[in-house]
Amino acid sequence: MSQISGRVAVVTGATSGIGRALAIALARRGDTVVGIGRNPARLADLEAELGPGHHVLSLDVASPSDMAKLSAHLQAIGRVDLLIACAVLGRAGSENTLPPRTRDLPLTDWQAMVDVNLHGVFLANQAVLPLMREAGDGDIVNIGSAITPQGQKGQALALAYSATKFALTAYGHALASEMAEEGIRVRTFLPGTVETPLIAGTALGAAFGGSMSPENFATALLGLVDLGQDVFVPDPHVLPVPRALRRPDI
Repeated sequence: MSQISGRVAVVTGATSGIGRALAIALARRGDTVVGIGRNPARLADLEAELGPGHHVLSLDVASPSDMAKLSAHLQAIGRVDLLIACAVLGRAGSENTLPPRTRDLPLTDWQAMVDVNLHGVFLANQAVLPLMREAGDGDIVNIGSAITPQGQKGQALALAYSATKFALTAYGHALASEMAEEGIRVRTFLPGTVETPLIAGTALGAAFGGSMSPENFATALLGLVDLGQDVFVPDPHVLPVPRALRRPDI
């Protein structure tokens, strides 16, 4: 293993959108990043962007065997301080058609989103817990979704996405209660629309009055994680400022 510098931070979904912005921000502040993704070209780009001393792994969060490999890799490193679970499937099936209504939603599409958005988070969390429990310290951040500007209200044509993100919040509450006595802080962050490939070409930002950059969201998230050493911020909603209210130079 390469020499470890600073904290060790695992980011799933690290090759695109929020995950990529977070991986780069963590590396720039001196943490050792373990970036997880599946796309070979994007993994190569991330590895080049992060530079030497970091770990870029081709793994599927929905695969128990792959997450066992992540756990073994972290055991070889010898520590893990932070997990940010960003991997997400916004929808399954063809991206060239409108999302199906519930009556037409194939079970395979539903299952694919449950596998990534819920099972993947559970498996990634399990992968880091042994070392965190051994150290008696650690931060787990699971990325949920505000869904709407009014919070988790659900959204038409987003049945599986809404269901998995709602469930993720309850999961986070339960895990946080279990881990608190062991010094492990578990939080679920609920972002509004972020300028990522997940929403590219859609009107999802309209309800929020706009969207925020992945880099700005990463800055907000890492700041709140650092504050969380002394401050409890339950289920923080991080929403974009509507374009009409922004300064012209932003």
